[in-house]
Amino acid sequence: MRRPLISAALVILMLAFGVGVYQAAGYLKAGRPHVQRPSQTTGPVLPGSLYVIQAGALYRYQHGKFAQITKDNGWMQPAADPSGNRLVAVSREANHSELYLMDRNGSGLAQLTHNASSTVEQNHWVFYPSFSADGSQLFYDYDPKDPYNAYRVDLSIFASPADPNSKTAVRWTYPNEYTGGDVNPMPLRSGGLVYTKFSIDDKSKVHSQLWLQARPGSAGVALTDPEADCLQPALSPDELLLAMVCTNGEPLGGQVSVARFYAATSSLGAPAVLARGHLVASPSFSPDGKTLAYLAPATPDGGFQLWTVPATDSTAPPPKQITTNLDLDAGSAPVWIN
Repeated sequence: MRRPLISAALVILMLAFGVGVYQAAGYLKAGRPHVQRPSQTTGPVLPGSLYVIQAGALYRYQHGKFAQITKDNGWMQPAADPSGNRLVAVSREANHSELYLMDRNGSGLAQLTHNASSTVEQNHWVFYPSFSADGSQLFYDYDPKDPYNAYRVDLSIFASPADPNSKTAVRWTYPNEYTGGDVNPMPLRSGGLVYTKFSIDDKSKVHSQLWLQARPGSAGVALTDPEADCLQPALSPDELLLAMVCTNGEPLGGQVSVARFYAATSSLGAPAVLARGHLVASPSFSPDGKTLAYLAPATPDGGFQLWTVPATDSTAPPPKQITTNLDLDAGSAPVWIN
């Protein structure tokens, strides 16, 4: 039992900090000289606005310039509602984390969760928020406590009204134990849910798969094979394309791929690889679905930068590096709105 438990413990720690196996390895590398605040740099003009995280602060990239819209105090994993007028983000504290609503300028904070406890083992974690297609619900990861082991953290996906006054929550998933849990919820207009599910095989190796679930508590079906080790799904606005990061068992490598998504048959088309190399992470579609933003270092020992690549043409030009000398949070996918 020791080997599976050790593997599971490592995964739990990495998930709690909002990064995957390959991202954590990248953070441990030395180097990354001359890191700047995003607001000290400029870059190519992109349509709309992108929101990214660096050093616990939320930045908006617009007209080729960054503006810091929150303080450097533990912000991570923002998401936007369908209108682009509201954001939700995780505020990470030492022993717990919370969800907050805010406007697109980082103002009007409204706390949605209350996970702090005077008893350490009763603190809760919440990660990876995502709005439903109509903006009325929030899906997110939460750690329901094991009554026999309060320190076991297997994240499950829950949904609640996007309302600070609501106290109701619906549990969607029941993860495989000692894997770290189910993460990256992507709700569908049909009412279903795409997310990342982890498992441990009989050789104590951890695998990640993209999973599709039709309703709360249902078993769901796998969209990818365990050996592909795919995670971090992102849906195009029309829900016809699904982007993902697949490491194929190589945690220090990986590739960003896009496949046709067939919700009616719970399946994916043949994936097209759009980018590969140094620790690619956190894909996100542009509002028109034609471009994909993602994060990756420009050099093996560098910080994570913002890149873009055409999402619908694998013969298009190679990925374009948008930023340099930054150290963006690889566990916080870019948020791209009109």
